[in-house]
Amino acid sequence: MTLDVLIQGGLVVDGSGGAAFPADVGVRRGTIEAVGRLDGARAERVIDARGLAVAPGFIDTHAHSELALLADPQHAPKLRQGVTTEILGQDGLSYAPLSPGNLRFYRTYLAGVYGDPAIAWDWSSVAEFRARFDRTVAVNTVYLVPHGAVRLEALGMRDAPLQDAELERARALVARGLAEGAVGFSTGLSYYPGSYSDTDELVELCRAVAAAGGVYVTHIRSVFRGAPFDPVEEALEIARRSGVRLHYSHFRTSAANAGRASELMAKVDAARAAGLDVTLDTYPYPTGSSTGLYFLPPWVHEGGVDEIVARLADPSLRARIVAGMTPPPPALGASWDDIVISHAGSAKHRPLVGRSLGEAARARGAASPQDLLCDLLAAERLEVGWRGAPPAPEVWERIDRDVLELLERPFYMVGSDAIMVGDRPHPRAYGCFPRLLGTLRRRHGRPSLETLVNRMTAVPAERFRLSDRGLLRPGKAADIVVFDPGTIADTATYEEPRSYPVGVEHVLVNGHLAVEHGAPTGALAGRALP
Repeated sequence: MTLDVLIQGGLVVDGSGGAAFPADVGVRRGTIEAVGRLDGARAERVIDARGLAVAPGFIDTHAHSELALLADPQHAPKLRQGVTTEILGQDGLSYAPLSPGNLRFYRTYLAGVYGDPAIAWDWSSVAEFRARFDRTVAVNTVYLVPHGAVRLEALGMRDAPLQDAELERARALVARGLAEGAVGFSTGLSYYPGSYSDTDELVELCRAVAAAGGVYVTHIRSVFRGAPFDPVEEALEIARRSGVRLHYSHFRTSAANAGRASELMAKVDAARAAGLDVTLDTYPYPTGSSTGLYFLPPWVHEGGVDEIVARLADPSLRARIVAGMTPPPPALGASWDDIVISHAGSAKHRPLVGRSLGEAARARGAASPQDLLCDLLAAERLEVGWRGAPPAPEVWERIDRDVLELLERPFYMVGSDAIMVGDRPHPRAYGCFPRLLGTLRRRHGRPSLETLVNRMTAVPAERFRLSDRGLLRPGKAADIVVFDPGTIADTATYEEPRSYPVGVEHVLVNGHLAVEHGAPTGALAGRALP
């Protein structure tokens, strides 16, 4: 047998969830040729995997990497975690389908999440956008049609219902995006313009997703119109009424309900028991990260960038803006001292990065943290990002245990929710997968290595219909990670987030060696899937 790559003597964790076993793995022409004893095989490249685990490449089910990949195709922060596939278009916040004018608007509006790199902004359709990632970047990508882009195209940045011709246009855009290779439809119902939508609108759009066999992936709402509201039940209602397959993004406990994972899951468990097709993902950290626009009241977001910036800078509107702001939620400590500035677009405000809004406001003599945030957003033309500060160690420990408990459920998977920009980004961008596989698994003794690999590989591959990924089996694509189960660990912290993990030795993407002895090789073999 003549192979391109032979991985010898490793412990194969094949993604199925079954017990690991010693075996060699042979790769030829981008696919797995054989798994077993391959004593007589010859290969151009032989990897000694003795003492190491060999697993399918990890699938990050929730990533905000689109512009980071286009600006830096090597994508070392994820590749060095063993991630070989990322699902983009998350939270309704991405860049296709968009006409040129709306693309220019979103380029600025979303810069707090994605930055504003100097790339060629020259696509409009989902097909054109997906093509930008085919054989030009280091990892595979999968795309979800983003609700924000669809609504922007159909109605603009307006607080108004999608009805009649606008609703038909939105439905057509979703259907076209799915026909052009997207695997589902995403919403971020804490973000605009998606947050302007009501449940009925989302049901109608999800009917188009269900007809195409796609998945509805949702970042559920924080609040809706200030009224009592159950966002978990809303997503279940949308799935029941539309027939769509449902997936909850970054669904875990927080400082507000740490230690109550069973309570968190009660409605989802009941829905699944009743036959609803529901899956979820999570990441192993106690706080999140987002754009500074997150806190602004709905009316401030309407119109274009110039209008938003003018409102933020208008002294006569400031009191109204501050009064209408969303306060820091209990999940983040309910204090502006827990909202840490992670990104500012210009060098002028980078000395504030790493400081909380509360601390920075006091240091600069601002009237309030809210006033400082308005000033920053106006001065930076909206390019401001933040992350939550971690809670007390004992609370964090309970959340860690909850995450591990959730991942023991066979319908859970791992999504980093990584935001790649900023001088002080959230550490999940550099540490999510090794933290679970190494740091937390060894600390708590659960779940097993086989279970965690399964949740990172076969489970998401099946959910998002990536039929040739997720398992180390002959005929599958050769996305493979070789790591040391005894040493793999995250090193990124909230204080020093741009720190690479340890223990990931080799990574193959479509049969090409993308990481060798822990260092990226420069190979750009990623495909736009499926």
